[in-house]
Amino acid sequence: MSTSHIAAMVFTMLVTLVLPIVLMLWFRRRGGKWRAFAIGAVTFFLFAMVLEQAVHAIVGSSPVGPVLRGNIWLTGLYGGLMAGLFEETGRLIAFRFLLRRQPQPAAALAYGAGHGGCEAVLITGLTMFTNLFLSRMPPDRLPAEVAEAVQGLADIPATMFLWAGFERVVAVAIHVSLSVLVFAAVRSGKLRLFLLAVLLHAAVDFIAVTANAMLPVMATELLIAAVTAGIAVLAAGVYKKMQVSAENT
Repeated sequence: MSTSHIAAMVFTMLVTLVLPIVLMLWFRRRGGKWRAFAIGAVTFFLFAMVLEQAVHAIVGSSPVGPVLRGNIWLTGLYGGLMAGLFEETGRLIAFRFLLRRQPQPAAALAYGAGHGGCEAVLITGLTMFTNLFLSRMPPDRLPAEVAEAVQGLADIPATMFLWAGFERVVAVAIHVSLSVLVFAAVRSGKLRLFLLAVLLHAAVDFIAVTANAMLPVMATELLIAAVTAGIAVLAAGVYKKMQVSAENT
């Protein structure tokens, strides 16, 4: 594997590890707490990596599984809705019960950094680490299928690994933004904000799955980034209203 491949994977791995901490340190200056960050990470793991994956396993082994896998539109719709329902419900429960002692809006930012940071580390950070580790192993010490997969990595342009890091940065921004919406839903009692978060989450995942099947990686990532920017603007407006309300209170 070339030096450029190694450098790109190391850079992306470091981004996924450092970004959540840097964000949290910034949010902490605005009132965010490490407890909210930790709860965000644990909630993501429980709802997305355990509960959601259990449902995927059941659905995938049912007669519905082949139907979903055989149609990219159904795959994107199903995957998006499941991600939206599980992750946003996790946020709702966390804000409703675990973070009720932290009513300040900055709790949403800290939670989002933990939620998105955990996803970044588990999905991209560990993948880059594993790729780097296996790439340094002698091919004759690896199972044939693993050695073939590692060789396949060398055939991928190094820039693809950088796009993976860009994707995680955008994903963290999405999670922080959606955390603001769900926090506002709990604080104001407006269920429509929670439902909006579910739909936006589902829409982003749907676009990512379907666009990735039809467009180049760069076009897909830039499209998702543009959608994320719109969600971030919406969340920023909601956050400012919460800040004003908190100050008045």
